Amino acid sequence: MDTTPVDRHPALRRVRRWLLESPRVVHAARTLYRWPPLTRTRAFRGFIRHRVAAADRALQTVIPRVAIETVLTCNARCVMCVHSERRMVGIMDMDLFRRLVEQLAAWGCQDVCLSIYGEPMVDKRWLERVAIVRAAGLRYSFFSNASMLTEATASAMLEQGGWTEVNFSVNGLSKDVYEAVMPPLSRDRVYANLERFLALKQARGGADPRVTISCVALRENLHELREFQAHWSAMPGVDRVAIGGRTDWNGELMRADAGQPVRNRLRVVSEDTWHTPCPSLWSSLYVYHDGRVSPCCEDAAARRLIIGDATAAPLREIFLGPELARLRRAHREDRRSEHGVCGSCHANWPWV
Repeated sequence: MDTTPVDRHPALRRVRRWLLESPRVVHAARTLYRWPPLTRTRAFRGFIRHRVAAADRALQTVIPRVAIETVLTCNARCVMCVHSERRMVGIMDMDLFRRLVEQLAAWGCQDVCLSIYGEPMVDKRWLERVAIVRAAGLRYSFFSNASMLTEATASAMLEQGGWTEVNFSVNGLSKDVYEAVMPPLSRDRVYANLERFLALKQARGGADPRVTISCVALRENLHELREFQAHWSAMPGVDRVAIGGRTDWNGELMRADAGQPVRNRLRVVSEDTWHTPCPSLWSSLYVYHDGRVSPCCEDAAARRLIIGDATAAPLREIFLGPELARLRRAHREDRRSEHGVCGSCHANWPWV
């Protein structure tokens, strides 16, 4: 789930994948894309426009990254998430889910992400969905807080195969910090779930899934981030530890310090930085639980950037359709700031 539409050559894909496996490289790239002295240069703008032109040329043959929101509901109220401030619930209809998986298989997709803005394992039919994905010949990945990762569920997923990646959101090391950031989850229960799962993974050879332990840098956990990284980096079965920057979810998070950086980690850029065309428009589709489709994960809280309805049109038709074409044109012509949603978004995702 990490190739872009302009990485046509296998060697370029391998190099890009190698780069993205390093949290430091990813953080450095995102920091550069927020640096006004660079973004104002002709060379940088020329590079971006070259990448956009290449993406345009490849568009008809692109198979985008697709994320399906099996559930919007979450059992956590993390302080850096809009779930902490308002009720957001929903579960995708199984018939719609089956149709989407069938479409992806027919399109030639090999992988699908099964989460966007909820906790996938709150769905009582989660394992049934995994079985549908595997029966279609697709591999899958997802994001989770691991609070409901029982031994039976983990064993069933490992047995079915095709589970390529998982990103576990674990936003604290000590009990006090973890439970202050991710209420009402139990730190001890989640850590036990993860340790048991990692032991199961190792017992099966330790290759798949690739495991990322992620944490958003916050004032609440800043003092223990180094120890957090050391703890999980030393854990057998963990492939990557990622410390992420916070976001205000395009203005939807009302927490007073939501837009303030923590140790230079913030997913948004300053007003005087050139807001580049967004690579997500050429590479990604996000299908919400009700069938609405967006090209963007930054809008996952407000859900105003809707380019189609998967209950009424095939995903490929939406990806190549007029709504997304108009949005790409606005970005390509440096009119991103005029768009009601994209103009208020201050994320610059790297065209690596």
